[in-house]
Amino acid sequence: MKKLAIFTATLLSSIFSACGFYPYGEDLRFSFLNQNNFSFQSYSSFYYSALSFEQERNLINPNLDNEKLWRKYCDNKVLLTDISAVLDHFSFSEIHENSANPFLQYLYSKKDIEAINYLKFAKNCEYFNTWQDDPWERNENTADAKRDDLLNKAKILALKSKRTDFKKRYAFLALRLAFYKKDMKSIEKIYSQYFSADKTDDIIDIWALYFKSISENNLALKNLYFAKVFAASPEKRFVSWQYFAPKIQVDEVLNLSQNKKDKANVLLLYGLYNPDKNLENIKQIYNENSKFDGLNFLLYRELQKLENWVFTPYYSLFSVSIMEDFGYDSNDFENRNTLKILERSEIDRQYAKEVLEFIDSVDLTKVENPNFWKFARAELLLMTKNYSESLNQIAELEKVLPSQDPMLNNVEIIKGLNLFANQTFGNAKIPDAAKDIIIKNKNNKQFIFALGRELEYLGNTDDAAFLYASLENPSTENTNYNMVYYKSLKNSSQTYDTYYYNYFDYLDAVYSPEQMQSFINKIKNLNKNQDSFYSNFYSLNQLEINSLYDLLGTKYIRQNKLTLALNTFNKLGEKYFDAQYSLWERDGKDRYNSTGKIFNQNPFYHLKYTPDFIPEKEHFRVNKVSVTRKLIEYLNKANNPKEKDRDYYYFLVANCYYNMSQYGNVWMMRRYYVSSVGNYSIREDNKEFNTAALAKFYYGKAFENAQTDKFKALCLRMQGRCENYNFDFIGENSPNYSQTDNYEDRRFEQNKYYQDLKNKYSDQYEDMISGCESFKAYFKARR
Repeated sequence: MKKLAIFTATLLSSIFSACGFYPYGEDLRFSFLNQNNFSFQSYSSFYYSALSFEQERNLINPNLDNEKLWRKYCDNKVLLTDISAVLDHFSFSEIHENSANPFLQYLYSKKDIEAINYLKFAKNCEYFNTWQDDPWERNENTADAKRDDLLNKAKILALKSKRTDFKKRYAFLALRLAFYKKDMKSIEKIYSQYFSADKTDDIIDIWALYFKSISENNLALKNLYFAKVFAASPEKRFVSWQYFAPKIQVDEVLNLSQNKKDKANVLLLYGLYNPDKNLENIKQIYNENSKFDGLNFLLYRELQKLENWVFTPYYSLFSVSIMEDFGYDSNDFENRNTLKILERSEIDRQYAKEVLEFIDSVDLTKVENPNFWKFARAELLLMTKNYSESLNQIAELEKVLPSQDPMLNNVEIIKGLNLFANQTFGNAKIPDAAKDIIIKNKNNKQFIFALGRELEYLGNTDDAAFLYASLENPSTENTNYNMVYYKSLKNSSQTYDTYYYNYFDYLDAVYSPEQMQSFINKIKNLNKNQDSFYSNFYSLNQLEINSLYDLLGTKYIRQNKLTLALNTFNKLGEKYFDAQYSLWERDGKDRYNSTGKIFNQNPFYHLKYTPDFIPEKEHFRVNKVSVTRKLIEYLNKANNPKEKDRDYYYFLVANCYYNMSQYGNVWMMRRYYVSSVGNYSIREDNKEFNTAALAKFYYGKAFENAQTDKFKALCLRMQGRCENYNFDFIGENSPNYSQTDNYEDRRFEQNKYYQDLKNKYSDQYEDMISGCESFKAYFKARR
């Protein structure tokens, strides 16, 4: 376990070097190869994974070789399950002539005393063939003495036994007892007396070779022996892999191999230790033993790697889930730049082409399971974007695969991906031929997400959003393939933390108002027309549609298209907003609602962290629709040349825009959440949200219409506050940003509004700069 522990510790230390959660590893890795659809369960501990190798605790040896050996001994007249029951579960005392077990009944009926005595002796040895002695080591000496006794008896019984098979069985028990006694010399002596590495006729020979491998001092020979054991015994595969020494040059081991089969066995284990491109190793194994099931598994594992290298970045826009594969630095921000990540995906498609060229050169009549190789070819054609040829290969497979073959499910998934990708930009849709496949696999979130990505890349954002929305179906929460995270092509190294857990947050960040409106229209038409595919697959309920309208109006706010925003909000009505955003009613049923989004202060009269200084002349229930309506009203008054209080209304408008920034009390007019660690975003109003530029503009308009020096000084003071936010935003997003000791002084000196306040309104300067206590008097002095 030492190798596994070191690997895991290294991986985890790199992952958690940054603060907070960031998706990594298996959470990100895209894999369409459902392991249950392929015949590699005996290699299950070695599936490609971000977690390295992990022993499959519930692995049952699918070959049942020892049981089969006993069944052959019983002239095939006893069931394997009955034999397993005795070998795995019976105690010494349960082996008797009155047993109801058919295996024991057979042996007693044949008066096979030698077999019965062997089983009893083996049961006596079981406790001592383990490291699990008394945890307090109180019986250590007793256990060692008993092992010695049993070891000597096993050697005597092996010597006296007249049957070769029982000689080997007793000798094997002696080997195992010597191993747990840590007596390597006895292992060498017993093995050489009863076994040979060149003669491995049955599972007893293989298990004996396992202990011989452990005691072997020649590391190259040790690797050769473990390779033999690994290939022949699924039960011993994980421990053989652990003992294997991959640092020994492969040629040293191959030179000791006496035949092509042994060479293929050796190459298999070296291939499993390679997390990088393994094509040359696969080619070598093909040349040595093309019928080897280990060759098929390595090809399967190479497909798993390529899915990670090609599909993980292509669909998720995250770096490959196992960055160590190619020497990725997890702290290198360039690797988080989505365009760089996609470039990497394209490079790996070239490697997929190399693997495809190898498969095309293979004589499929010489490999085990040619249909699997054809499937691999179909997926590699998908990876290399040869969609038409991939579909042709899939059509051939569909003709020859039995209807109950589980691999058909994976064939259909690859077919669906091909059908979606094999369309032109601007003309993409959900193909009719893929609809049954989608419904059948609607719980496979990675598959559905990938289909959505293909449509989004091809310009069909309506159906892409629909597929994304279906991932929120509560019925799929506890199914496999449950992890998907959203990222955008707009992401850069500055947006390290910008990823999204659900489709709503993704649409919030990425979709334009026009795309949102189109998606809403699509959903409404679907609900009206009752399209059979859409209704069978997923239906958005009215609460979700209301949330989408809410989002659409919010996007118009971000663009400062207030009339469009108000028209959209009006479609939802006052009751919706009272339930979602009002201080008076906190029990909104919408899943995106939280008390953190409650409007609890009027944004025209109150500023966050500032003592109230403006009399609240109008009282109204504050929510998105009322704020938007009032903002339009105040802007109309402020822009009206006949209005005598233009400066007043401009100041209220500026307050509202200020409060809609991250520094205000109605930030929820623009956002659905804010973060304490920064709000850099790919949303189109990112700068406005972080700098309150519109507030600064309208404080300036209030200044232009002001009639007293005190009110002008107050307007400059508020402009200066917004300007400081602008400095912060520019500085924090500069690669050379650092807050030195004189940072505040430098920021003040560069703030032209504060300098204007100092130079032009020197009498008011100290009052304005020293704090906010004088704001009330200065606002009152407006007239």
